[in-house]
Amino acid sequence: MIDASERAEFARGWKPLAAAAAGVGFGITGLAFYCFGVFVVPLTEAFGWTRGEVTRGSSAMIIATAITAPLIGLIIDRYGARRVALISMLLVAAGYFVLSNTGPVLQMFYLTWFVMALGAAGTTPVVFTRTVNMWFDKARGLALGIALAGSGLSGIVGPMICTWLIRNYGWSGAYVGFALITLIVAFPILLWGFKEREFPQNASGAQLAGMTVPQAIRTRDFWQIAIGFILVSSVIASLVINLVPLLRDRGMSPEEAAALAGLLGFSILIGRIAIGYLVDRFGGSMVARILLSVTAIGCVLLSLPNAPAFVPVVSVIVIGLATAAEVDLVAYLSSRHFGMRAYGKIYGLQITAFYIGSAGGPLLAGIAYDRFHGYVEVLYTCAAALAVGALIVGTLGKPPNFAEIPAIPAE
Repeated sequence: MIDASERAEFARGWKPLAAAAAGVGFGITGLAFYCFGVFVVPLTEAFGWTRGEVTRGSSAMIIATAITAPLIGLIIDRYGARRVALISMLLVAAGYFVLSNTGPVLQMFYLTWFVMALGAAGTTPVVFTRTVNMWFDKARGLALGIALAGSGLSGIVGPMICTWLIRNYGWSGAYVGFALITLIVAFPILLWGFKEREFPQNASGAQLAGMTVPQAIRTRDFWQIAIGFILVSSVIASLVINLVPLLRDRGMSPEEAAALAGLLGFSILIGRIAIGYLVDRFGGSMVARILLSVTAIGCVLLSLPNAPAFVPVVSVIVIGLATAAEVDLVAYLSSRHFGMRAYGKIYGLQITAFYIGSAGGPLLAGIAYDRFHGYVEVLYTCAAALAVGALIVGTLGKPPNFAEIPAIPAE
């Protein structure tokens, strides 16, 4: 149950929390990422590109996000998270408009995603988790889970909306539709509620407790988190990007595959809130150890060709739970193990490692598909990587006891 101090944090911080959830959902790591796979087959049919070639566009997007991650913490420290998030959301909409006119040159498709992701750096979890962490301490895990659950909502409704738009207006019209949704829905919500918490001048020392960047990178914890989530993120990105094509290869219709992809989003949504609650009580390393091990089993089950109909459903649910945990755990573990003194910079470095895995995973999965003409080998490799990731992250030591921010007084 939530105690009085946690309720006080939610009473004060609900507006920025809700806006952060919308920002995550409509940002480059939300709607754009979770709907990328829905465009794979329509683009191959339109231009004759292979699935591997189309999938590499997601790697271009993620590489650009990784490049900007270490810098975005510095930028929001100087200019503020609100201003950066608003500008970046406008650039996301502009990127969708450009994508609607892409093709048939494959390199232009890659370049558009790369440039769009550079401009959209202010819609990544680096920006939104920093603000949420400053509003919440006692209920930080749960608050991070709620904020990052915005991508779960995108994962639920995004593929279905995207499939409907493609069927009625084509892949180009679907990108235009995403641009309009971003302008009409996402931007006004950020304008309404996203703001940083202001502290009294004499509280500045308390709000900055924690390690410096050089201190953090000299710890074993820093490298365990980074290496563990390189493996985990490579698997999750591969599975999410290739989920719809994989399900269609199993004989599902586009609508059935999109509906099951929506189930992935539902598990992400529920999982982020539930996992956020659990890490507040049991710690991030224990939750990671159990969840990643179960997801490895789910990958093996998904590779079975003649499995009962419920097997893909169960596998998608556990993959969704792992997807729910990945970014949340990086943010939570970074704040707990290194404090808030240099959170933006340290988390930026951690999320860069995370995005390196996210970029490499779909690239290798696409190459493997073109080579083996199927996803079985990909799923076995994913299962092995998750097992190793569970071992690395699941053996983290107890974090230091930082007094990061002043408590929020009760009304």
